[in-house]
Amino acid sequence: MNNASPLGLELTPELLNERLEGYRVAREVGHGAMGIVFEALQRGLERRVAVKVLPPSLSMRDRTVRRFLREAEAMGRLSHTNIVDVYEVGSRGSLHYFAMRYVEGPPLDVALKAGVLGVADVIQVGIDVSAALAHAHARGVLHRDVKPSNLLRDGERVVLTDFGLAKPIDASDEDAMTESGDLVGTPLYMSPEQIVADPGTIDARSDVWGLGATLYELLVGRPPFSGGSAQSILHAILQRDPALLRRQRADVPRDLEAIVLKCLEKNPARRYSGAAGLNADLIALQAGRSVSARPPRLIDPALRWSRRHPYQCAAVILALSTLGIFAGQIRKGQKNIRSIESSRDEAVVKHDQESQGKMLAIARSEMLAAVAEWGSSEIPSIRLHALDRVGHLMQAIPVEEYPQLSAEILRVYASFARKGGLDESTLTALYPAEDASATRVTLMMRAAMLEGLERFDEALRVHRRRAGMSPRAPEPWLDAANAMRQLALLDRANNRESLARARFGEAISMHNVALDRAVRAGDKNMTATVLIERARCLIEIGERALAERNLRDALAHDRARADALALLEASREEPEVASLPPQPGPSAVTASSPPGTVTAPEIATPTPAPELPGTAQSNKGLLGLPLMSGLPSSLELDRQDLTTAGKNLTSIYRGLRDVLRTAANPGGSEGAESGVGAPLPISDQ
Repeated sequence: MNNASPLGLELTPELLNERLEGYRVAREVGHGAMGIVFEALQRGLERRVAVKVLPPSLSMRDRTVRRFLREAEAMGRLSHTNIVDVYEVGSRGSLHYFAMRYVEGPPLDVALKAGVLGVADVIQVGIDVSAALAHAHARGVLHRDVKPSNLLRDGERVVLTDFGLAKPIDASDEDAMTESGDLVGTPLYMSPEQIVADPGTIDARSDVWGLGATLYELLVGRPPFSGGSAQSILHAILQRDPALLRRQRADVPRDLEAIVLKCLEKNPARRYSGAAGLNADLIALQAGRSVSARPPRLIDPALRWSRRHPYQCAAVILALSTLGIFAGQIRKGQKNIRSIESSRDEAVVKHDQESQGKMLAIARSEMLAAVAEWGSSEIPSIRLHALDRVGHLMQAIPVEEYPQLSAEILRVYASFARKGGLDESTLTALYPAEDASATRVTLMMRAAMLEGLERFDEALRVHRRRAGMSPRAPEPWLDAANAMRQLALLDRANNRESLARARFGEAISMHNVALDRAVRAGDKNMTATVLIERARCLIEIGERALAERNLRDALAHDRARADALALLEASREEPEVASLPPQPGPSAVTASSPPGTVTAPEIATPTPAPELPGTAQSNKGLLGLPLMSGLPSSLELDRQDLTTAGKNLTSIYRGLRDVLRTAANPGGSEGAESGVGAPLPISDQ
């Protein structure tokens, strides 16, 4: 029967004023399945009341009349600030009614049309309604239809009304189904046990479910379960889990989400045992204390599904186990394949390392032999042969793989050519002069040639540019420190000890920067090289204890560094030199310098050192080069630049070879007889 039109036509304020002598009925304010509610004024007391009347068309059925009177009886047994009070229950012939306290505020389903409620407001609604339900349950009354439309605003509080489906807890549930077969309650807020109509499980926990569904809707604006029909809604309640609140509304506290989801547990045993427990948790949440409900876990939906579908769960576990075994076999096979590939790659790398080690060993041996040959005699043809051996080495070593080694060879080659009497202008003309577009490789080779010509102050400026182009690379700082050390040695040879010590201090400062970058890069080879070169400077200023500590640290990074062992032994054998405090000098790194920038110190151009007879001076300078002590393991350089640098080195070698051969042997016969230009035992790559 439609409750909106027919009932409204049967009962009007005029009709009720004739039949209900004690009330002056003003207007209809609401209606439901079990009656129509009118606003009225109770005569005598002159107080506003709400009169709920059972239409005569429904009073013809005794079952309906009993349910209507049971609602009045249930509300009459209750007295709570959050439950609407019942003042009078009466009948006038076939007209049955009861009068209640009139509540001015709207129901919460109407308030929801303006938007969801604030979190604090929802918590307070839950406290009010759970307190009302706890009072009702304590007096043996179940509401069975908790929903937003049955909650009314009454000033600052919310009151529970419409006990039309209420029943005593200890009574039989004979009215669980109506005569038409429809369930008792509103599908959107019905608990699973109400849907299956199991009288043994419908208790206070069903009202907890209804309140949980109500709080869920007040927070996000929609019920926890929905569908296009009552059947689909009921199916969702029985089979699906509600979406997490915090995924729909970020400001919902985790504990509030846990409380609401605990109310909506499908198994009544996992819910609150009654409204009192729910009320205690909500009060604790409002006060900032811990609650008994636990926040949801990622595994909870799977666990709930497995409890509802035990047979399907067993089938899934069996299928997953089979797939797991199959996947394990696949992973085992892939692991074996990777192991084989890894072993093959390791063998290739080891072979390459051995080949590179042999090449570097031959290069070092040939370089030492050339240095010894140069210093063994002042005969032009012999020195020309030593120079030619270094030139062949320049061609044999691939710049693309060993750029730093190639720079060292160029430095030695330029030194030999300068000492052989070649005009510096001719030598520098063979290599591009410094310009704004120079690459890092070009600058490195340019600096190497300048150092070979003992123009260390110019080399320092080139290293400064290199450092600015490679802020994280330690190589430019190490090369700058070595150039500064050579300047200090020249100063010492010219009896400028104060300036020499200042420059040794500058070199050590540059070593410190290079060491920091090498450690950050995790390059053990470079770290050991910097420590060894710093030890050389420390020995020069008499700090032998610090030097030995640096050498031991270098060996800790690379135990195969024979140069560190040799220098350590030499430092112990030499007599002690009184250690003097370093003279103040310009700092290699200033506070305003950006990281990775070498600041060129203000250096006076040193007077060229006189050429000393014999081989000790020349060999000492060459043996101190990084080539003789170990090379950096890697450089971040452009491949195209490296290729261009290799071509430049070849051009330098060929040009100098022709010039020097002509200068040393105008007739051309002596050079041929001495074997100048004989190929080296290194493959030309």
